[in-house]
Amino acid sequence: MEIFVKIFYAIVFFCIWFLIIKYRRTVKSWTGNFYWAEHYLWRGSTYFVIILIWLFLMFLWILYPFGGMELIFWERPDEISLIK
Repeated sequence: MEIFVKIFYAIVFFCIWFLIIKYRRTVKSWTGNFYWAEHYLWRGSTYFVIILIWLFLMFLWILYPFGGMELIFWERPDEISLIK
């Protein structure tokens, strides 16, 4: 049952980010220009940064239902006991 909930969340997140990419001009009007991107990359790179963030989060949301996030952020119990 848990896998279905995770897949549902992945689909919802995908739809949200699809809408953000579809309406990226509206998102840019809400957030404004990313000064660091416009300065260090090139003119109009705010859209590029929004798309890169979308791709990174899509990668994470594809990993989530299949246990990939646990593999990335998994901590071994013996490391936790050494910290304490």
